[in-house]
Amino acid sequence: MRNQKLLPDAPGVYLMKDKADNIIYVGKALSLKKRVSQYFQKHDHDTKTRALLKNISDLEYIVTPTEVDALILESNLIKEHRPRYNIDLKDDKQYPFIRITIKEDYPRIFITRKRLKDGARYFGPYTSARAMRETLRLITRVFKLPQCKKKFSLRSRPCLNYHMGLCSAPCSGSVNKTEYREAVDEAIQFLEGKNKDLIHKLETKMQDFVLKNDFEAAAIVRDQLSSIRAVSLRQQVTGGFEDWDVISIAISGEIASAQVLYIRDGSLVGRSEFVLNSCGAEDNEVMDAFLKQYYSDAPVPGEILLDTMPDDPTISEWLRSLGNVNINIPARGRKKELVEMANKNARSLLKITLLKDEKKEKSGFSALVELQDVLSLKNLPELIEGFDISNIGGTDAVGSMVVFKSGKPDRRQYRLFNVKTVSGIDDPAMMKEVISRRVAHIARGDDTPPDLMVVDGGSTQVEAAMSALSTFNTNIPVIGLAKKFEHIYIPGADTPFILPHTSPALRLLKHLRDESHRFAVSHHRRRRSSRLRASILDDIPGVGKKRKELLIKHFGSLDKIQAASVEDLEQVPGISHKMSREIFEKLQGSKSL
Repeated sequence: MRNQKLLPDAPGVYLMKDKADNIIYVGKALSLKKRVSQYFQKHDHDTKTRALLKNISDLEYIVTPTEVDALILESNLIKEHRPRYNIDLKDDKQYPFIRITIKEDYPRIFITRKRLKDGARYFGPYTSARAMRETLRLITRVFKLPQCKKKFSLRSRPCLNYHMGLCSAPCSGSVNKTEYREAVDEAIQFLEGKNKDLIHKLETKMQDFVLKNDFEAAAIVRDQLSSIRAVSLRQQVTGGFEDWDVISIAISGEIASAQVLYIRDGSLVGRSEFVLNSCGAEDNEVMDAFLKQYYSDAPVPGEILLDTMPDDPTISEWLRSLGNVNINIPARGRKKELVEMANKNARSLLKITLLKDEKKEKSGFSALVELQDVLSLKNLPELIEGFDISNIGGTDAVGSMVVFKSGKPDRRQYRLFNVKTVSGIDDPAMMKEVISRRVAHIARGDDTPPDLMVVDGGSTQVEAAMSALSTFNTNIPVIGLAKKFEHIYIPGADTPFILPHTSPALRLLKHLRDESHRFAVSHHRRRRSSRLRASILDDIPGVGKKRKELLIKHFGSLDKIQAASVEDLEQVPGISHKMSREIFEKLQGSKSL
C-alpha cells in the first residue's frame, strides 16, 4: 500500500481498495494523515473495521477545502461506488418521485424513479405508489396541469384531457405562460404541504374574481379550495404550524431500518422508509450515514427531530449550511410522541425485513446444498458466475457475466464483454472468448475463482467453456442450462438431467441464467441502437462531419437529438428550417429500430 506518511494534514476523502482495485470503503477526515493513521495504530477495532483492514491493498485520497466539502464528496462517492464496508441505503432508488420540470417555460409534472440534478423539483420518495398516483390525480384535477412526459409541441387542437377539465392545454395555447406558471407554483405549494398559505392565496383570488363579476372563474377557484380543504382536514393529526422531519433508526446486526415522517404546516403529509446495510455499526454511526445520504438530495425542513444525535458535528454544520434548521432530540410533548411513532414504524419495518431475509436465506442455502449434492461439487457453490451471449446475425455481439453470492445477485461484480475475435454467427466461439478473458483475470490473481460457472446453453456451449478453461489449466466446475426444457448439461455426461420444477436448486439456476440473459440482451440493444442511430445521422444528406459535431455539441447525445423538435433543431448554428425538418423526419422514422 502507498506510504501513509505522504498523506497531507488536511481535510479530504480517502478511498480504500482491495487487491482487485475495487473501492471497498470511503471515509472523510478533518486531517487525512491523522485519520488514516488511526486505522493502523489502534488495535481495539470493531468487527467491521478488522474485516476492512484485512482486505485493504491500496489507498487513494482527495484533498478538499473544508471538512464540510469532504462530507459532501464522501456522500457522492458512496452513492456512486456503493463500497462493501460503508453503510448503504438499499431501497432509496426503488421509490418513485413526482417531478416538476420548473426550468421549462411550461413545466411538466409526472412520475419518475430517477432523481437527477437537473434543476427540476422532486417530491418524494413515495413508498406507496397508490398514494402518489392519488396525489397526482388530485393535482391534475385541481390545478389542470398536464402529465405529458415529452416536451410540449404546438398542437392545433387540445387533447381529450382538456375537454374533460383535467388539463389547461398549454400545448394548444389555451393558457398563457403567466397563468400556467401560477398554477404550477400553487401545485408546488400543495406538494410542500403549505396548505394554509395556499388556501389564503386562493381565497383572495376568489374574492377578486367575485369583485370583477367573473363568477365562472370564482366557481373554479371555489372548487379548488373545497378539494384542498378536504385534504387538509384528513391530514390534521398534529397541532402547530411548523415543518419537521421526524427520523428514527432501528438496528439488528447487519441490517438497519430508517423511518422519516414529514410534518408540514402542522400536518403529517407523508412518510418514507428505508432499509440499510449497517455493517454492524452503532446507532449514532448509522444515523450519521443516513443523514448524509438522505439530505444530499432531500430538502431540509425547519427542524429535524431525532431519537439518536449524529456523532459527527460536521453533519449538523453541513445541514445548517443547507437551510436554517434546528436538530433536536425531544424530551416530552407532541414532538416526543412523533419520534416514538417513527421508532415504532422503524422497528416494525426492521422486523418484516429480518423475517423476509431469514426466509430468503433458508431458501437460498437449501438451493446451494442441493446443487452441491446433485453436481457432486467439492465445495458449497457460494460464489457462482453465469455467462450468456447476445447478438443478431453475429453483429454487436456481447457476453455477460453475472455473479451470485450465497444465492443472491451481487450486481457490483457484474461484467460485460464486447466480443472482439469472432465474426459471423458462432455463439460457441464467442462463449469461448468470453470465458477465456474471464479466466485470464482469475489466473493473474486479480479475482477469486468461483465455485461454479453456469453457461446459457447446452453441450456445445459447455464444451466451449471447458476448452477455454483447459487453456489456462484451471479446474473450475462448469454446467450448462438450456432454455427450452431446463436441461442441465455436465461435461462428459452422455445425456442431460432434469431437476423437478419445485427444486430450489433449479429455481436458483433459472434465476442466474435469466439474469445473465437480461444483462447481455440489454447491453446488446444499447450497442445496436447506438450504432444504428449514429449511422442514421451519418446518412442524412447535408449532415457532414462538422454539422454532426455541432448537433452533438448542442444537444449532448444522440438520444437528445432524437428527442428534439424541429424548432429545437433550428437553434443549432448552420441548421436551416428545411434541414431541421429532414433530420427530424429521419430520426423519428428510426425510433422503431
